[in-house]
This record gives sequence, C-alpha cells and structure tokens, in this order.
Amino acid sequence: MDRAQDPENAVIFKQFEEACSDFQVPATRAAAEQILTQFRQIPKVLPACQYILEHTSSPMVQFQVALAIGDISVREYTLYDKNDLLRLKNYMIEFCIQREGLAKYVRDQLVLAVALITKRSLFEVSNEDRDAILLSVKQLLQMDADNAQVLALALANGLADQFSNTKSTTIGLTWEHHHNCKLFFENNILLPLFEMVITKLHELVSQVQHLPDNIPPILVEMLVLIEKILHWEFETTNATPVLPGTFAKEADLDEFDREDGPSSVKKTYVIFPKHWQPVIGSSEVLWLFFMTYRLVQDEDVLGHRCRQCLIQLAGFQQDFFNDSAEMIQSYATAMIHGIRKMISDVTAFGTSPDALGEQGPQMLGTIQMIRRLLENVSLANLCAIPDFFQFLNEVGMITVSCLGGTVTDVDEGWLSEACDECLQTWVKMVEVIQPSDPRGSDPKTGLTIDKVQHLTQYMTNVAYQIVDAYINTRLERSKMVLEDEEEEDEIDAGFKDWDTFGDQLTCIGILARLNPQPCLIRLQQLLSERFEAFKAFFTASNNGNEQDMILIHEQLHWIILIAAYILADTGKGEQPMIPESLLQLSGSQPYEQDQVVNLSQLFLELLRFSSSFSSNSVEASNCSPRVAETLIWFMERWSKSYLLLDENEYGYMSPNIARAFGRPGPSDGQGMQIIVFFIEQMKTNFILWNADPDVLYQLVQWLHSCGTSNNLKRGLLQSAHFPELVQFITQNLGQLPEVVHNSLVQTIATICSSAVDEETKSNYFGLMFKMIEDRLGSILHRPDFQQCYQQGEVVNNVINALEMFDGLALACQYNNTNIIVSFSSRFFESFVQLMNVYKTVPEVQLSILLLFSDLCNRLDFGLLSNEEKQMLYHTIIEIIKVYGATNQGKKRLHSQEEEEDKPYADISTILVMLSNIMSSGTEDFSRKGQGHSDVADVVLFGINIIIPMIDLEMLKIPSLCQQYIQLISHLIELFPDKLSGLPAPLFNNLMASLEYGIRHDIPDVNILTLQAIAPLTIWAYHQQLQGITIDFLKEAFQKFLQELLNCLLFQHLDTNIIDAASDALLALICIQRDVYMMLANQIISQQSMEIQSRLLNAFQKLDNATPPQGTPLNRNNSKFKEALLAFLMDVRAVLRVK
Repeated sequence: MDRAQDPENAVIFKQFEEACSDFQVPATRAAAEQILTQFRQIPKVLPACQYILEHTSSPMVQFQVALAIGDISVREYTLYDKNDLLRLKNYMIEFCIQREGLAKYVRDQLVLAVALITKRSLFEVSNEDRDAILLSVKQLLQMDADNAQVLALALANGLADQFSNTKSTTIGLTWEHHHNCKLFFENNILLPLFEMVITKLHELVSQVQHLPDNIPPILVEMLVLIEKILHWEFETTNATPVLPGTFAKEADLDEFDREDGPSSVKKTYVIFPKHWQPVIGSSEVLWLFFMTYRLVQDEDVLGHRCRQCLIQLAGFQQDFFNDSAEMIQSYATAMIHGIRKMISDVTAFGTSPDALGEQGPQMLGTIQMIRRLLENVSLANLCAIPDFFQFLNEVGMITVSCLGGTVTDVDEGWLSEACDECLQTWVKMVEVIQPSDPRGSDPKTGLTIDKVQHLTQYMTNVAYQIVDAYINTRLERSKMVLEDEEEEDEIDAGFKDWDTFGDQLTCIGILARLNPQPCLIRLQQLLSERFEAFKAFFTASNNGNEQDMILIHEQLHWIILIAAYILADTGKGEQPMIPESLLQLSGSQPYEQDQVVNLSQLFLELLRFSSSFSSNSVEASNCSPRVAETLIWFMERWSKSYLLLDENEYGYMSPNIARAFGRPGPSDGQGMQIIVFFIEQMKTNFILWNADPDVLYQLVQWLHSCGTSNNLKRGLLQSAHFPELVQFITQNLGQLPEVVHNSLVQTIATICSSAVDEETKSNYFGLMFKMIEDRLGSILHRPDFQQCYQQGEVVNNVINALEMFDGLALACQYNNTNIIVSFSSRFFESFVQLMNVYKTVPEVQLSILLLFSDLCNRLDFGLLSNEEKQMLYHTIIEIIKVYGATNQGKKRLHSQEEEEDKPYADISTILVMLSNIMSSGTEDFSRKGQGHSDVADVVLFGINIIIPMIDLEMLKIPSLCQQYIQLISHLIELFPDKLSGLPAPLFNNLMASLEYGIRHDIPDVNILTLQAIAPLTIWAYHQQLQGITIDFLKEAFQKFLQELLNCLLFQHLDTNIIDAASDALLALICIQRDVYMMLANQIISQQSMEIQSRLLNAFQKLDNATPPQGTPLNRNNSKFKEALLAFLMDVRAVLRVK
C-alpha cells in the first residue's frame, strides 16, 4: 500500500508490539486488549498494518495484525481503493510463501483475511479477477515448494469456510450478498477445487506406503478441505429452502465441526448435484479414499476425518446415478470391496470385546457406512454383485461380535452405538422380506423369484443368529449385576430397561418375527429352565445361595423383556395386532405343541406362582420386585393384543390363539377365565407388593390399559368378579402407598364409568365416594384438628385426600360428569376452608389448585346445570382470593424455583386453570346469557390477582411463558370488550406481555401472541368504523406494529409464524395507516441508496394487497398472506445483515 513506509508507522509499530507483549501477561491483558481494539479504530490504518507485518518477527504480533487486517478490510472496505485491497491480498499470500517457518495459526489468520477480502469484493471485480480465485490456488499447488502447496490448501480451506453457510465470519453484509457468494462458490469453484485436491491426494498416496511419524502438513490440509467439501450444504439440492434472511444458527453447524463421538452421524443419505456424479461416484475416486484411509486409519484425527468422508460417500441414492443399474452396481461393488477391507482391519486383532473396544471409532464408522449403503441401494442391485452375500456374512459376524462386546461396554460408547447401527441395518433388510406396511412400492422389485427365495432363506438364518446372540449377551450381562454396583444403582434410580433398551429390543422383536420358531423354542427352553430353578428355591431340600437367586431373577427379567417385544407391540394410541408371522406359526402347529400359546401360558403360570405367597412370608422374600414389575409390564403389553381379541379384525386368525385367549363365541375362547385370573392376580399383587411403589405403579398401569382397551374393558365389566376388585381396592387403598392413590382412583373411576347399567355404575362410584369421604372426614372431623392441623402426618393425610378427589377429577368424561360433580361439590366449601387453614403450607394450596384445574379441564360443562356452574365459579374465585391474599408480595428465589421439577407450580397451575375455564366456556358463548359473563368474571378476577405476581424473570421459563401467553391470548380473543374496564396497571401489564410475546424466541409463544393481537385489533377496527373511540389501545397498537415489523424484517424468523403474523400485521396496518406509513418510510430511509428503490417497490406491492380504508376485516386474508410472503422473500434478503 502507498503509505506502508510512512515514518509514523514506526511509532505505531512500537506501540502495537508492546501491546501484543502485554497481552500475553494476565495482569496487563485487559489494558493491552483495549489498545489493540483502539488500533483498529484508527482511520485508514491498513498501510500501518502492512508495515507492522513487514517489520516484525514475533508470531503474536503477526497474528494480531493479521486479525486486524481481516476486520478492517471488510469494515472500512469502501474507504480504500479496490486495487489497493487486491494488492494487499497478494502481498499477504507472498508474505506466507516467503516465510517457510511461519506459525500455522499466523498463516491461517492471514489466509482468512485474504478470503474475507475476496468475498467482500466478489461482485465488484472483473470476471478475470473472479477466475483468478481458483487459478491462484492452482498455481500455488503446482509450485515445487512444499510450503506453497500447503498454503494453497490453507487458502482453499479459508475460502471454503468464508463462502459456506455456517463458518462465514460476521462482516456486516446482507444475507443476499452471503447467499450469492455461496452460490457463486458452489457453482464455479467447488467441483474444480475438489478435482484439483483429489488429484494431489492421489499423487501423495501413490508415493507413500506408510504414514511417516512426522505427518506431512499437506495431507492434513487436504483431508480437512475434502471433508468440508463433502459436507457442503448445496443450495441447488436443498429440499427445504430457507426463508431469505435466515442465517444458519450455531445448532445447525456441520457435523464434522463437532467433537468426534458416538451418534455423530444421523442422516443416512447425502444429496449432491448430478453433475458431480462422474467425479465422486466413480470407482477410482472411491478407491482413492479407501487407500487414503488405509494410510491414516491409525492416526486418530486424520482417521476420523477420512472416515467421515467415506461415510458421506456411502450415502448416495440411486437417482444420483440416474437409476442406471450398471453405474449403481459399479459404485456398490467398489464400496463393498472397500468396506470388506475395513472390516478385515477392524477384526485383525480378534473379535473379543477388548479387541473390538480398541477399534471403537473404526468399528462405528465402518458400520455407519454399511447402513448407508444398504439403505440407499436397492436389493435388486446389491444381489447382482457377486460378493454381496459374503459381505452380508461379514456384517453378520461384526453384528454378533458387537453384541458380545456390549456385555462389558454399557456406557453408550462405541460398541453400543455400533450395535444399534447394526440392528437398524438388519431391520431395514427384514422390511424388504417382510414389510410392516404392505402399501407403497414393493422393495423386492427387480429380484427374480430364485433371488427372493435365496435372500429370504439367508435373512431367516441371520435373523435367528442375531436374536440368539442378543439373548446370550443379555444372559451374560445378567452375571455382571452380581458384581457391578453401578448397575444396581441404575436399577434403583428408576431407569426401566424397556425404555433404556427399547430401540434394541424393538429391532430384536422384528428380527425374531422373521424366523419365530427357533427363537420361541430358545425362549421357552430358557424360561422353563429358569422357572424350574426359581421354584427349586422354595423346596425344603434347597441349599441355594443368594447370588444364584439374584442371577435367576436378573435372567428371568431379560427373558420376559425379550419375549414381550417378540410376542406383542406397544400399540400406543391404537389396538396392537398380533404379528402375522406368529399367527401363521401358531396356526401351523397342533394346539398342545403351539409355541405362541405355550410360551404365553408359561408366563401366566410364572405370574401365578410368584404371586402365590403372603406378603410377610419367607417365600415372598425370595421373590424379586424387579421381576414382578417386569412380569406385570409384560401382562399389560401382551394382554392388549391377545386377550379377548376380536377375530373380525384379522384376515387370518390362528384357531389355537383364538381358543386359548379369545372370546367365548364361535372359537370357544378361554379369555374370560384369564380375565378372572388377572383380577385375582391384581388383588394378590396389590397386597404382596404394598411396600414397593414401582410394582404398584406398574399394576395401576396394567389396570389403566385394561380400562383404555375396549376388548379388556368390556371383559372386566362383564366379569362377575370385577365388583370384588372395586370393593377390594376401595377397602384396601389405605394399605397402599399414597403415591398410587390418585392414579388408582382415576383408573377405577374411568373403568366403572363404562358399566353396563346406571345402577351398577352408581354402586361402583358409591364405594369410591364412601372411601374418599371417609378419608377426608377422618381428618376434618378430628376433635383436635385445630390443634394438630400443622403436624406433618395430618398435612400428608389432607394432601392424600385431595389427591383422591383429583383422581376423580382426572377421570371426568361425558358419562360420569354429573355423578362426580354432584359428589365433589358437596366439599367445595371445605376446600375453601382448607385454603384458609393452610395459608402457610404451599403444598396443600397447590393440591387444591390442581384439583380445580383438572376439574375445569376434564368436566363436560355442557352437562352441568347453571347452578352447578355458578357454584364452581364462585368456589374458584374464593380459592384464588385466598391464594392472592396469602401470596401477594411474597418474595421467591428465582434460582431455587428453576431447580424444581415444575418451577412456580402454583402460578403455573392457576394459569392453566383459568385457560381451562375459558375453554370450557366457549361452547356457551354463542348463547348470550348468564354463562358468558360468569366465565369472563372468573378469568378477569383471577388475572387481576395472578398477573402482578409474574415478572420478566419468570417468563424466561419456557413452559410458564407459554401458559401465561396462552391465557392472555385467549382472554383478549374472547373478551376484547372487557379490556377498557381493567385497572390501568393490569391493562398496561397485559399489553407489555403481548409486546414481549412478539419478540420471544419460542415460535409457539409468538404465534399465541399474534393470535391474540389479530382479533383484538380487528375488534377495535370495527369499533372505530362504528364511530366508537378506542384511544386506550392506540399506544399499544403502535408498539405492536413497530415490534412486529422489526421481527419480520430484521430478526431471525421461524416460517411457522407467518400465518399468524399475516393476520396481525394486516389488522395493525388497517387500524393505523399513518403510523404504518411513517414506520415504512423510516425503514426505507435508514438503508443505503442502492436498495431504497427496491424497498419502496416492495412496500408498494404489499400496500396493493391491503384492503382499502373502511373495508370490514376478516382473518385469513389469503391475498395479503401471499403478498407478505413475497415481500419478506424480497426485502429480508437485503435487510438482514451478518
């Protein structure tokens, strides 16, 4: 630069050098940092930067000045002559070439500055200069000097970072500039750059047999660059284009930039532009990567980078090759050949858990490649490859080895992750042979009958081998529990194996159903052996030790789990069907030898035997609560599919299963006898395990499933023994832990509500009501209640009684609303009294609030009389009044609340309750009458009390914020006319909350807010048309419009909010056009001259879609919505800056 030799620069240089020296000393770092920052603010300081760079030999000074050059050259770009900047760019490259010993971090910072100047000037230079970007890299790469070649790759890395979505530096340019730069780079530079680098890689790899101890820097730079290119997010193939102005967030960063570790690869396919296919899809290039991997696999970082490249290359879909069978098979052959070599290397030191554990990252990467290949290439193409079945054999061997490795590797590390990937891969193969959903295209298309039979036979054998290996793994793992305290701790911590290992077990279930006969034989044999060994402990001659018993329990637990996943599906939300292959197997066997029936009956017998002891007996101490819990979980899962099944739901039904477990009808099913057996077992287990909440919770879950499955509910209610169960529970509830009372009351009430006649239903509820009333009465009617009400035991009893009432509230539905309300309302006055009595006990207050919140949520208000509604509303007002008097002005520690499971649970519950009341009232709003004003009065009263308690700190808690905004959103939407009567502080608080909601970073909160603003503004607009003044809202509307325009034009925008934003913006524009015009003109005038006309044009198009002044407004104006989307696509691209 012209002023680079200015004498003043020597003075600046001395100060700069001193500051860099001070920067490295902690005591003087802050002051030095300030000097370095001030240096960058000196006008036109780039010549001084060049002077410093020329005259210093200190790496720290070189680094800091390179940092300054990058920052200043883009920030003050317009102050400099472009030719000067281009000369500076060339100078920095020359500087790096001439200094071989330059520190890597200095060089990288200098090439980053070069990349920044290149990007900033991209569209202001000639075509020749743009072509020179690639040419300069090429020329450097062709030089003989090693450091020039390394510099070429470092420069290419810097360019790739700056022109990408995710790693580009913040340089104060519009989204459109960043986007156009990226498009230019990927369309003109990326592919030739890739070809250039792999040519260089080929030269290096073909000359080197072993990686030297001193790794060549050129190889490191090449692999870093290639990995970036292979992970490039192409705009041209992006299936979900982003809204212009949307910059990538930190969470969207490429996987290769994250720490190496399990679960780092999630997507199992990759999409490149088609014109890349001849390069990255060619066998020669693929083989180059496998050769490179052989060279670097033992070096952690380079090995990882190369694996990430190979994983990407294994994910091409068939249309990338234009569905050409020849090209696809050539690609798959190369991949299979390379992967087999990788498998061979991974297993070179054996397949023991220790040997494989040493190869963890290599193992996982290899399996991720296998999964991608098998998921993206059709079996018709794969089966045409001669080595394919040999390849599958090796994958099977790796799978079994991984399973064996998980006996010791249970920390969700490499082998566990690899094991999961293997199982998912085989499940994908099973889907071809035995599709779970027969709709859609047949995955066997293109395979001959012979190949289908061969593949089916092959997969059938593999499926059993994997299931068998998994069973062996779990049995071996069971032995570890005897010596592993951590495993015991995990069991005690409440982690359920059916959740922790759910994905694995689901895969095992699917594989077993492909070849169920040997799998069920193995399970039956194991269950019989362990059951006999278990029973032997109860014989007089038994001398078994406790360790043997623990092992049998642990192995029984896993046998039950695995069998459950094979025999039945979870069926959440729907009726789970018996798997087709099990029906076919069952139907092909004589009744006495039916494996499905016999195994199921053996589990029923295990339940009967293990429940046949009294709770305090010596025998009961030999039973395991964990096995009991798992067995009851099994019964819940199994019974939903098998018990009292409806034969009409099946195309084919095994006569054996229908007879053993079906209905009493044509198949003479024995299902009702099993229902009787289940009722007896429930009663027995409630007593046997009355001190173990986990088992009891599982029992309640089982009972709940019986109440939600139509087949089981009908069976229970038809059984002559069900009244005994209701009576048993109501009489013995006091003996069970309080933690299950609420859910047990809810479950029983739900089932009883479907009783066949009103008298029976009334009798069932009578038993429950008596139990709950006795429980509450036993506390409130104590003569000494006033003296002992604050004792811990009494408080717990009060909470327990309230939780029983809450159980009833949670059971409310159309067929029991009247009976539950008529009972509960008798105690409304008592609940208000309890709120008063327990002013200083927040736990009791919360229980009462929860009870009324659940009542308002579950009650069918349409079935209540006006008097019942009045009583409910009056009680809620009284309860909130007491709550307000107790808690107003109370100081709470925000940090303490944040650590709670439910922060600010009381406030949250009131917000939900008021929302529930509003939802309940909406059905009455069409009928103008008493009901309408009651709801409004209750809600406004509640809001008046609760909103002053909520501050901005609390609204940072997402769940609380959503509940709060939802409440005021509904309030304003339903009762806009009530706002004018609110006290000024409350009104201002509501409006400030909406303003806060517009700019909140949770999209759901934005949507709720805008859904409140739109109807409020439309209501006010129509009031205005009728000549009614709405001055009290004007200031709020102006703030809403300003905030909304700011969010739409200048902030990160989630596209899900555009519909709600469109309704709100249109209404806000229409009600204050003058304010809108002022804001629009302000936005336009604040921008540079070159984009002002574009903005003006965009605003005019939006104005054309806005209805004329005086036109009545409706929500969902599709014309305006389309215009707004087009407007945002146009203007956000130039208004959003990074």
